[in-house]
Amino acid sequence: MKSVIYNGVLLIALVGCPCLSLSAQDSVADNKVKDVTPANAGVEKTDNKNDLKEKKDAKKKEGKVNERVLQLESQVRKMQAELETLKKLLLSGSQNPTLDEKTAKSDTGVPVAKSPKDRATATASKKKASKNDLSFDVGSYKITPYGIIFFNAYANNNGTNNVDDPLWATSNPAGNASASGRQTRLGVKIEGGRIGDANVSGVVEADFYGGLPAVGVGENMGVLRFRVAKVKLAWEKTSLQIGQDWVIFAPNSPKSLAAAAIPQFAAAGNLWSRLPQIRVERTFGKGFKWQGAVLAPGTGDFPLGGATPLLLQPGTGSASKTPFFQSRISYTNANFFGSGKGGTIGFAGHYGRSRVTSGARSNEIDSWGAAADWNIPLVKRVSLSGEAFYGKNLAGFQGGIFQGYNTDFGTSMDYEGGSSVPGIRGIGTRGGWTQLGWNLPTLDDRLSIYGSMGIDDPHNEDLVTRSGRNFRTRNFGYAFDAIYKVSKNLSLGWEFRRLETSYFFTPKKEANHMNFGAAFKF
Repeated sequence: MKSVIYNGVLLIALVGCPCLSLSAQDSVADNKVKDVTPANAGVEKTDNKNDLKEKKDAKKKEGKVNERVLQLESQVRKMQAELETLKKLLLSGSQNPTLDEKTAKSDTGVPVAKSPKDRATATASKKKASKNDLSFDVGSYKITPYGIIFFNAYANNNGTNNVDDPLWATSNPAGNASASGRQTRLGVKIEGGRIGDANVSGVVEADFYGGLPAVGVGENMGVLRFRVAKVKLAWEKTSLQIGQDWVIFAPNSPKSLAAAAIPQFAAAGNLWSRLPQIRVERTFGKGFKWQGAVLAPGTGDFPLGGATPLLLQPGTGSASKTPFFQSRISYTNANFFGSGKGGTIGFAGHYGRSRVTSGARSNEIDSWGAAADWNIPLVKRVSLSGEAFYGKNLAGFQGGIFQGYNTDFGTSMDYEGGSSVPGIRGIGTRGGWTQLGWNLPTLDDRLSIYGSMGIDDPHNEDLVTRSGRNFRTRNFGYAFDAIYKVSKNLSLGWEFRRLETSYFFTPKKEANHMNFGAAFKF
C-alpha cells in the first residue's frame, strides 16, 4: 500500500515537474513571439526610437523568465531528492507492515484513510502485541500478576536444622538428598491510583514456605505463607507506606537461587525479617535518603512456633506493649567509584522491648541494634555487598543464631553461692556477612560467580545457665554460587554452602550443602 502511494506521488512529481519546466520555456518563447510580432507586423516602422525601446523591454522580460525557469528547475531537483528519501523510508517500512498503517484499502482497491476509531484499535492492538508482562487494566489501575517458579535439588552430608535451605549444623549425623519447589513465589502489583498529588501503588506476595502438613506425603505440600502486603503513597520526594514489608534495619541479602524463601546466612550474620509497619521515606540532597518506621514487635519467640494454630497469641514483644522503632540513612551514587554502575551504603538503628516471663518471674529487656550495609561496584564487573551489626536480643531478625534471651541465666558466683533464683538476660551478639560478585565477560555476560561468607557470634557470657542449656555459641558459613541467565526469564544456579556451628557444651558440628536451582520469572 505504501509503495502504491509512493509510485503515485513519484509519477506526478516526475511528470509534472518537467512539464512545469517545459511550460515555462514555452512561455518564454510565446513572450518572444509576442514581443517581436508588434515590431514586425508587416507595417513600416515610423519611429526607430520606439522600436529600440520595445526590443529592450523584450530582452528584459526574457531575462526574468529565464531566471524563473532556473528557480523552477532548482525546486524540481530538491523535490526529487526528497522523493528519494521518502522512497527509502517507505520501502524500509513496507518490509514489516503492521495493523496501525494509516491507510487501508476499500473494496475497490483504492487507498482510503482510516477512521479515528480504526487508528485507536490498531494502536491498542500494537501495544497489546508488544506487552511483555501479564498486566491488565481495571479502571485507572494497572494490575500485574508476577511470580518466580523455583525448583531446588539438594544434598547434605550431615544433619542441619532445615534440609532444603539450612541455617546451622546439628548433631544429627544422617545425610540426605531430595528436591523441593516450595520456595515458589506468587504476587500481584497494583499501580495507577492517585490520592491528591500522590501516586498510589500496592503489592501482595506469598510463597509456599509456611510449614508442612502433618500427613505422610506432607513434605511436598508446602503451606502458603504470607510475605508482603503493602500500600504506598509517593510524592516527589516523600513517601508513606503501610503494611507488611521487609524491615529497613540491615536490608540487604546475598544473591542465591538456593536461598530464596530464607535468605542465605540467616542466623549466620544476615539479619532479616518482614513485619507489619508504617514507614516514611524522604530523599534529600544529592543521593541521600532517610527512612523511619514503627513496626510490630516481632521478637522471634512466637509461643506456638512449630505448630499451625488458628488463633494468635502474644510473644514477648507484644507483651511489652512497645512497638519496634527503626531508622536508616543511606547514600546512593549512580556512578560509584567511576564504574558506571550505581551503589548504596547505609546505616541503620533498631530499638524495641521484650517482656519475658519464666515461671513466676517476669522481666523487661531491651532489643536494640546498630547496622551498616553496602552494595557497591568495585569496578565495572565486580561488586561487593554485605552487612555488619552489633546488638542484643535480636532473635526477631534471626540474630544471636536465633537466640534472643536467656531465661535461666546464672553466673559462676551464683553457682558457688548456691543461689536458687536464675535471672533473665538478653543475649548480646555481633556479626555480619559479605559477598563478592563477578560478572564474567564471556557467554554474553550471562554468567555470574559469587563468593560469600557470614558469621554470628553471641557473647558467651550471656549464655551461661544454671540448668546447663546447650546454647549455640558461634555460627560460621561460606558459600560459592554460579548463576547462569539462560534468558530474560529463566536462570540456573549451583551452590556449595559450608556451615560450622559451635555449641556451649558439645563439640562443633559441620555440614556441607549442595544445591542446584532453577528459577523462572514471569
